[in-house]
Amino acid sequence: MLFVGCDPNKELYEALDNLKEPYNRSIEYTLDANDYNSVRGIVATLQAFTEEVPAMDHIPAILARRFIALNRGSSAMVNFNYQIKEPVWLRTGFGYVLTTADYQSLGLTDNAFTPAIQAKDNLPAFLLKAFRNEAAGTTKGIIYNYREGTTHMMNIDQYQFDGSEWKWLSTRENIPYTGHHFTDADYALFGEELARLKYFSDTYPADKHMPVWMKNAYPYAIEGEEKVVRYRVLSGGNVRDEIAHYAFNGLSWDRSSDIVPKSEQYVFGAQGWAFDPTTRFIMMQSDYMYLAVIDPIPHADFNDFGYYYGASAFFSNFDMRLLARRVSKNAETGQYWDPALGAIYDSEGPEATVNEMYRRIVEEGFIKLLQHKYPQAVPQSGGIDVHYILGFETFNDNFSRSYLEAEYRCTGPAVGDNPPQFELIEGPRERQ
Repeated sequence: MLFVGCDPNKELYEALDNLKEPYNRSIEYTLDANDYNSVRGIVATLQAFTEEVPAMDHIPAILARRFIALNRGSSAMVNFNYQIKEPVWLRTGFGYVLTTADYQSLGLTDNAFTPAIQAKDNLPAFLLKAFRNEAAGTTKGIIYNYREGTTHMMNIDQYQFDGSEWKWLSTRENIPYTGHHFTDADYALFGEELARLKYFSDTYPADKHMPVWMKNAYPYAIEGEEKVVRYRVLSGGNVRDEIAHYAFNGLSWDRSSDIVPKSEQYVFGAQGWAFDPTTRFIMMQSDYMYLAVIDPIPHADFNDFGYYYGASAFFSNFDMRLLARRVSKNAETGQYWDPALGAIYDSEGPEATVNEMYRRIVEEGFIKLLQHKYPQAVPQSGGIDVHYILGFETFNDNFSRSYLEAEYRCTGPAVGDNPPQFELIEGPRERQ
């Protein structure tokens, strides 16, 4: 009976186990073929996740299997392949691009339509002169510049000829590229079967022939230049249009893939591994330098410091010292370098001055920095709000250093020339 009795120390052991700190680490991991294969289906075939099969649904299980010892408090930056459902180049406009002479003929000396002078009100008459003897039913895409205030974009209008006049069909705004649509003359340059068939196939693959055509068509391309082309291919017994994006690497033209690298952060919480779209970073010298360069009150002698934000690129911190740096005067004029801050110092004292310095940093400067670093930021990822936690350092009046952070939420994506929008959630606070 003694052998089947309860262990009198069991509760003690469990209590001791509960007192142990969970083993946690911050790691970075890149998925391999075994990880993609474990998901099976299209992910295994592509060796990439897709919009229909998102990484966040499967990576927690992969991490749990790969890193058994990690526990609550751990975090993992996971690198993986992702298939873009609609690459930006698929929105390329194909059509006739208005020239400077065309704009002048339309009375537009600044080479752009505006809200006051709309394209669809003026292009039908232009088309009658520019494209004569067209058959009824012919459609044309016309690409033009459009300007509204500080917003500049390229639009494409579709028009159809009814036998006597051109009718507006649609407008697509802010096209990312103007592309080249292959003509019979382009296929003829390849000679033999391609000139006769006027489409690519497994026998005459586009990936083999297009880089040669690109090199001949754009002999003066510079490294980094991009082009989008549309041509016909035989696929599955049918001939269809295909759009491809190419970039020049300095020697040859490389076709861009719709599979791109992507990174996501995961954290180990009460329920195990879970997706976390929060971006955390500590400001580096280049970040302080960016704020120094855009500072509205630059230093008279040093380009790595500004009075308004107080960012010092040389020391990689914010100089918060009042009399030594921030509330200082021009020796020749006796006026404050930063008049607004000086006025607060004179009327409200040092504490109010420091509060204003922090306000400028977290409510203005950091938002500009986030817009600069993350121009493609979006409000949500995987249905979860996207937050940014920014760590920074200050150098204070008592020669101490503070290590602080501020947290932001993206509230809107970039639109036209307007950058993404960010909202301060909390800060400054002690760095966690």
